[in-house]
Amino acid sequence: MRKLTLIAALTGLALPAFADDAALLMGVSRYEELRRVSNGLDVLNPADALRDAGYAVSTLSNGSADDMDRLLNRFAAEATDAERLIVGLAGRFVTDGSRSWFLAEDTNRPSPFGLDNAVSIETVMNVLAQAPGQAILILGYDQNADATIGSYLREGVGALNVPQGVTVLYGEPNMTDGVVLDAVTEPGGDVMAFVRNSRRLNATGYVPQSLVMQSEDSEVAPRLPTIDPSLRAWTLAQDRDTADAYRDFIFDNPGSPYVTEARRRLDQIERDPVRLAEIEEDGLNLTRNERRTIQRNLTLLDFSTRGVDGIFGPGSRGAIRNWQQNNGFAQTSFLTTEQINRIDAQAGRRAAEIEAEEERAREEALALDRDYWEETGARGTRAGYRAYLDRYPEGIFANEALSNLAETQEADNEEARAREQALNINPVLRRLIEDRLQKLGFNPGRVDGRFDSDTRRAIGRYQRQGNLTATGYLDQATLARLLADTFGR
Repeated sequence: MRKLTLIAALTGLALPAFADDAALLMGVSRYEELRRVSNGLDVLNPADALRDAGYAVSTLSNGSADDMDRLLNRFAAEATDAERLIVGLAGRFVTDGSRSWFLAEDTNRPSPFGLDNAVSIETVMNVLAQAPGQAILILGYDQNADATIGSYLREGVGALNVPQGVTVLYGEPNMTDGVVLDAVTEPGGDVMAFVRNSRRLNATGYVPQSLVMQSEDSEVAPRLPTIDPSLRAWTLAQDRDTADAYRDFIFDNPGSPYVTEARRRLDQIERDPVRLAEIEEDGLNLTRNERRTIQRNLTLLDFSTRGVDGIFGPGSRGAIRNWQQNNGFAQTSFLTTEQINRIDAQAGRRAAEIEAEEERAREEALALDRDYWEETGARGTRAGYRAYLDRYPEGIFANEALSNLAETQEADNEEARAREQALNINPVLRRLIEDRLQKLGFNPGRVDGRFDSDTRRAIGRYQRQGNLTATGYLDQATLARLLADTFGR
């Protein structure tokens, strides 16, 4: 974003001349974020008359900041050698009292510290000052507009410090074309007389008693048959072929011979079934949550919306269209109350069907679970408990199987403990056993003749490696093999 400053004009670059006289006409009737300007494009009407009078003319309607920047720099280049200069600007202006700016179509709401996409009126006047006495700036804006913008700006044009030799004319937008057509380009036409005779046009800056821009003996090219000035706008509207395009054309060109056709096409579009359906859905004022519910219901019915976010994008519109086709409705992709209710009913029925299917699947799974238990864990064996838990770790009888396994393990431990106690192993032999386990790499912990948890784990590892019953307690077979290993080495 940047202010439009006519860099070429201010830096004095050596640029080539394009014509003896130059004119720039820019009008904005609609803005992205501001109110429309009635008759904002009238300033463009004298373009052909200026060309006939020998001016190199550039025009721009509803231009963006980039478009304005391009034309302003070109005009600044043309102005370096021009004898006569005309600039006409119509639309919305803002001022801080001492400085004023013309706003482009894509101007963001201005603030005193950030006038993005705005043309400095002071800079434009500095360019015009290159042709003193033959330079006119025409400003068209709402003379009654006095809205404040923030604490420092207001609509309109402030006090202008007009350079010597520059004439500034200002009035309502619909007054910007008359002075050019009837005075500026008219042979012998007196601009000042025209202003004095008009109650709706004012002048400031260089205001002589008489100002003739086109002498009576000027050789003016014969006027060729003119093309209606609204033709280009009508061509653009047809290219876009949208309701907004035709509305804008009718608003900007109320006197055009193409207005009747524009209204006919606008009526045709507004009667389009898809558009009517869109209007009807808009009237439902669906909330974000209501849209999410519709998306969930469509997804449940196997019409993918590609997300449940409460935003009806291409995925949701496609899902709605497919549902409408399957249910005998016009495929507009926009919903009515009847369709929303039917989707909800179908989704409710489908949810009940899914729940019933899931219940049947649960019952079948439970029956299989019970049958497997009867064949494994119900037999009361450790192998049966383990087989059941391998198949159904979260099964109906999993807790019972775990509890029974723990009980059998505890019983086994008690029996193993009793067998070890019956061996009457003295402390010296205990240290010998721990030392042997240590040397064999089974890590029994501290060799102190006390069989702690580290010792028990080491014994268990030794038993498993020797294909003995792994209990962690010594029995006759384990002790005999361990001692044999000890003495054998």
